[in-house]
Amino acid sequence: MIDKKFILTGLLTSMINLILNALAFFLLLGDIYKTYPGLTREFTETFERKPEELIIWAMALTSLAMGYFITLVMKWSWARTFATGLKYGTAVGFLFWISVNSGLYASSHMFSLPAFLADTLCSGLSMTLSAAFAAWMLGRGEKPAELLTH
Repeated sequence: MIDKKFILTGLLTSMINLILNALAFFLLLGDIYKTYPGLTREFTETFERKPEELIIWAMALTSLAMGYFITLVMKWSWARTFATGLKYGTAVGFLFWISVNSGLYASSHMFSLPAFLADTLCSGLSMTLSAAFAAWMLGRGEKPAELLTH
């Protein structure tokens, strides 16, 4: 049986997470990456795609995979309120992004230390808030007694 609440929550969480990450990039991270580059400008220009070269379906798949990952973690944790989503989302979000970004920082020139720290903070915060939203969505319509039994 298809869980319609899970499907809707995953879609909406994907959108929320994408918007939060985009805001972080345009308001903060883009400038930090330029000010504290890990790679030379020449290498970055050959390494990164220009906006008109982006592969939209792959970007959409990335957003959907992360949104459903967050939603699945919240479902399995039985987080069903915004507050419990913040709690579990903080743990999962920051552990996830510390793992990914510290691995990249340790083994490549993708990040400078300031960019590594800023990206980890912004990505962890985006994932935390997305998880809180997912938990809240999953708990909508459940009776308080149902929330306490899990």
